[in-house]
Amino acid sequence: MGEFLRKYWFVSVLAVLFIGVLIYYVADMNKDNVSTPQVDGTDVVISTTAGNVTSSELMDNSTVAEPGILFSLYRNAVTDQTVETTSEIEEQAKTMQKNLESNIKADATGKTKASIMSQLAGMGFSGDNAIAEYSKVAAKIQVLDGNFIREHIDLLSSYVPEGARTISILTMNVEDAENLSDDEKAKQEEIQNALDDGQSFGEVAAEYSDDTDTKDKNGFYGYIDSSNTALDSAVLEKALALNAGDTSEWITVESSTPVLYMVHVEETDPAKILESDDDTAVTNLVNTIISKVNGLEAFIIQNAGQKLNVTFANDEIKTQIDDYINQQTSQLDPSILALNASDDKEKDKTSSESSANSSESADSASSQSDQTSSTASSQEGE
Repeated sequence: MGEFLRKYWFVSVLAVLFIGVLIYYVADMNKDNVSTPQVDGTDVVISTTAGNVTSSELMDNSTVAEPGILFSLYRNAVTDQTVETTSEIEEQAKTMQKNLESNIKADATGKTKASIMSQLAGMGFSGDNAIAEYSKVAAKIQVLDGNFIREHIDLLSSYVPEGARTISILTMNVEDAENLSDDEKAKQEEIQNALDDGQSFGEVAAEYSDDTDTKDKNGFYGYIDSSNTALDSAVLEKALALNAGDTSEWITVESSTPVLYMVHVEETDPAKILESDDDTAVTNLVNTIISKVNGLEAFIIQNAGQKLNVTFANDEIKTQIDDYINQQTSQLDPSILALNASDDKEKDKTSSESSANSSESADSASSQSDQTSSTASSQEGE
């Protein structure tokens, strides 16, 4: 379950605010769903199988975990305000929630639920609605990460996995790959003739492929790279050797029922993959880059937070969050870190221009006022 949460968790957030506590956000986040649990009149910030952590305990006990919890609350807030809730995001969130709840129900011992709820608590989600709220923010983080990587793929190109590409496949089930029947040979010939006549690989796959998972998608398999383990090694090797637009010869995969494969490479340009209409392919590439670049998740959140002009209740909270982010992003390439510096300069420039415009407006208004006063005095003298 921990792997499932990590798979969908790409860091991002929103604006923490009133020191009245980290707790305030958790309580506010769930206010329309459940009342915030309390212990001896004090709000519970985190509920785990080991017990409860109250707001007073969190504030009174400075622990190693505290900056991480602060950052989680900051991340959740920044993400929620940066990314608009759309119908697509709502659907993705429902799917994540359903998957998590299904895994919980499948374990009668309750250990899976305890593990998931403990992890969610550490991410800033507690209470009966924790899974739903986590799923919504996680879906938004996918969008936030995707938008950032799409915009800055030129700076991140060195982190794109070897062999990154999208492919389509066409399969043909046979009795004996070494001795095809007349019908099997005839089908092979029909497929080849269709391709030679100019039909697209997708059209041919939709008509002839025996692969039920991809047939209805015009043979589209999705994103792969050299680390792929789902494809047969022979198919993967051939797919990685082709250029965009190329189609392989027949590849034999021996199993209980032999299968013949044809592979067609759709795209190898990461920038174009990120613009794909296939959300799963985009998400897979984004996830892979995120997992390869230590600290990129935290940086994306910091970048989004800067654009929101986040303010903090006091300097101590800001310092803890900044220190946590700086620690996480310390190994990032300087060219990536420079993006936030550029944003700061642009923000200062905009602020200066705004101040200058305000000053000019004030001077202009003052000048007009002086002219009006002068005219009035002249008229009175007459």
